[in-house]
Amino acid sequence: MKFAKLTIMLNVILLLAALSVIALFGVIPYYSMAIAVVCAVSAVLLSVIFKRHYDRDKSWLMSQD
Repeated sequence: MKFAKLTIMLNVILLLAALSVIALFGVIPYYSMAIAVVCAVSAVLLSVIFKRHYDRDKSWLMSQD
């Protein structure tokens, strides 16, 4: 379950980043800048959390024999 969580988090980060780029180019007609900013900030915050969980799970994996 440790690595499934990381996989899902990484997929959400990629989707948020893609959605922010799509909104930034104006494909979404209403509130495109607000959606782009919210998605970009969410992607950055989630990537920080992802990095923390990744480092913790990597150290756990390296300690296994």
